Amino acid sequence: MTANKLMTAKQTRFIDEYLVDANGTQAATRAGYGAAGARVAAYRLLTNVAISSAIEARQRADATRLSVERETVLAQLLEAVQMARDQMNPAGMVAGLREIGKLMGFYTDRVKVDVDVAGQQERRRMEAMSDEELLAMTRPADLTDVQGVH
Repeated sequence: MTANKLMTAKQTRFIDEYLVDANGTQAATRAGYGAAGARVAAYRLLTNVAISSAIEARQRADATRLSVERETVLAQLLEAVQMARDQMNPAGMVAGLREIGKLMGFYTDRVKVDVDVAGQQERRRMEAMSDEELLAMTRPADLTDVQGVH
């Protein structure tokens, strides 16, 4: 049995619609999911392994068929940004840079986390931190810098 036979017609339609513009909420609406819950439906659908795998397979097949590689797309987008810069077209530059950011994964979905009462103090502490302090928390610690380790 193929993956498509395991999916509903609505899920298959979502995949088709998602491949149009990579906008999950809009794809869910166009596929027939209710507008009020389209964002949640899109998240649920995009985190479904069968659906995300089908989307990736279709994207790879399209790229192969069109002989398009990620590096080529990025290079051409950078050219377009440079052309917009030369034409003093800031809107064109922003649009091109936004597309580059999407391809580079800079605009991944953000997850809202509800913190219980015990976590409120830690949340406030982290909100008060500078970007540099927050970035430092994500870097692996060098064991020679840790106090007490020789």
